[in-house]
Amino acid sequence: MDDFLEDLRQRKTFVAKMAALTGGAVALGMGIPVVFAYVGEKVPVLAPFLSAEGSELGLKVIIFPIGVLAITVSCVILEALLLGYENSTAKRILTFESASVRLDCFYTLLRVSSLMMILSLIFSLGWLYVIADYIKAHTNLAIMSGTDNIVLHFVAMAVTYSFLNYWVHRFLHSKYLWEIHKVHHSAEDYNVLLPYRHHPVEYLIAIFYGAFTTAVLGIKPEAMILWLAVNAVYQSMVHSQYDWKWRWVEYILITPAAHRIHHSTAPEHFNSNLGILSIWDRMFGTYTPPKGERINLGVADRENFNTDRFFVEIIAVFLRWVRLGRRTGRTA
Repeated sequence: MDDFLEDLRQRKTFVAKMAALTGGAVALGMGIPVVFAYVGEKVPVLAPFLSAEGSELGLKVIIFPIGVLAITVSCVILEALLLGYENSTAKRILTFESASVRLDCFYTLLRVSSLMMILSLIFSLGWLYVIADYIKAHTNLAIMSGTDNIVLHFVAMAVTYSFLNYWVHRFLHSKYLWEIHKVHHSAEDYNVLLPYRHHPVEYLIAIFYGAFTTAVLGIKPEAMILWLAVNAVYQSMVHSQYDWKWRWVEYILITPAAHRIHHSTAPEHFNSNLGILSIWDRMFGTYTPPKGERINLGVADRENFNTDRFFVEIIAVFLRWVRLGRRTGRTA
């Protein structure tokens, strides 16, 4: 605690700047859906292109930035309590010495501010929500509509979403999407902010299979919010350096130790431990149990990432992906 207070005292200007930046990001994140809704109402032809994220919730979506920030801060504090401040994400954020952590902070603010949503609209040429709504309209089976039990809705969401997430994650590791997913794997510092380090194109993909899941199941909004909150906590803590002590959890979830293997640079680990629920990795032959080995993080082309040129990196990744796609198309 004394070390934390000392760092806080020495870095008070930096802390004030980060607090202002975060406050601005929250305000922006709450304001963008309101602006989208207003413009969509005044200019109906634009409404399909400006559908608020999580449109089933209407303007309740404005609470998302506060929720994301609250969960993130809670996980940063929890990890510091479990690991000790010196080994925690909190320490690395306060010192701000790692370029990898600086990029994680950027992506976190991008998500809180809803600018990730704007970038995804740009990369989809404006068709993000039109396509998402089309998916919902044509897969609207609402299998769970016969029950109001929130627990059953939550379990159905967890099982179905994690199954789709597993297969999408496998596809992200294919030659077609690895250049995009590489953004997440380019992290050289394992910390609780990592769940937000995703390229806008990958965020697009997540919106599409998330829309498919909720439409097929007909998940109640309350269960969806609960799932989003629980999964957000899990995603943060699975990227923590803190190793869970209960071995039986490994039979249910991919643990931090198992997920670090997934982030390993070793070729034999490339397609390991892809899921949320470990049952999918065990069932489809991609589970690698942690053995306490030293894990090296990052990607081969390190020079392309963690450069402190945040938006330049995002565009450069997209251009490399497009060029790679053209080469693959010519040689197919």
